[in-house]
Amino acid sequence: MTDQIEKPSTATVDAKRARLAARSSRRDTIAAYVFLTPYLILLAMFGIIPISYAFGLSFMDTITMEFWGLANYEFVFSDFRIPSSISNVLSYVGVWLAMTLLLVVALSLMLDNINRRSATIFRSIYFLPGAVTSSAVVVLWLFILDPSVSPFQPLLHLVGWEIRADVITGLTLPVVFAIMTYFSQSGGWIVVLGGSLSTVPSEVIEAARIDGANRFQLATRIKLPMIWRSVVLMGILCFAQGLQIFVEPQLMMLAGPQFAQNDWSLNQMVFQYAFLMGDFGASAALSVMLIGVSISIALIVIFATRFYKLD
Repeated sequence: MTDQIEKPSTATVDAKRARLAARSSRRDTIAAYVFLTPYLILLAMFGIIPISYAFGLSFMDTITMEFWGLANYEFVFSDFRIPSSISNVLSYVGVWLAMTLLLVVALSLMLDNINRRSATIFRSIYFLPGAVTSSAVVVLWLFILDPSVSPFQPLLHLVGWEIRADVITGLTLPVVFAIMTYFSQSGGWIVVLGGSLSTVPSEVIEAARIDGANRFQLATRIKLPMIWRSVVLMGILCFAQGLQIFVEPQLMMLAGPQFAQNDWSLNQMVFQYAFLMGDFGASAALSVMLIGVSISIALIVIFATRFYKLD
């Protein structure tokens, strides 16, 4: 009499598969948190904890350490220099964002139309200025904007600018700072968008070409819609960074005493309150408002564009 081998039931097989799937999912989750842990630690140390400390400090009199409520915020809003600083920063951010979004996207799309080796060389060249610190960029541009030593001397003289003060006054400080920041930061974003463009499926491009799309149509109707999330991310981060402008206006005294302004930007006002006036409560209040505006606008853009929605 032979033993009859019993086949496992369908329910048993399904249960075993479910256990294996759950175990695999747990391993993937653990691995994800292992990779996230260093970032989360740094985020807590240099992001969440300092912001939380500044938020608490913004309600205190930092001399007597008494609770002041909204007194620090009222002091900041009553400072006559704050409206002009807000106007300066918004003007700068508007010019810089427009330059970055238009020129970086256009350059990235154009580089994607040439052969890969040439595109890599050009992206590396664009990226190099980003290796220079902000303070060095300011000093470099002060030479470039000086008609007596600038490599663009004929062009500057053609416009009628004979000295550096003429150039800065003619362009205005927000435009000068936007140009400085664009040439130091755009290379990194060109590399990022280049990486995004490399993920566009070649089958989609070939299908569009078969349908008769030219290079401009491929760039604007196929590639750009497929990398829009990278463009939105660039806009959000550039806006947040633009609100924090400090080095450029702080070093403009090198261009001449008439351009020395220690309250041109909001971050300079934060520095003024903390280290020249000794009012750390007001400095914390203005810092909290800056980070609050950045986060609020980022969230509005994210939800308005459905940034995290899967296609």
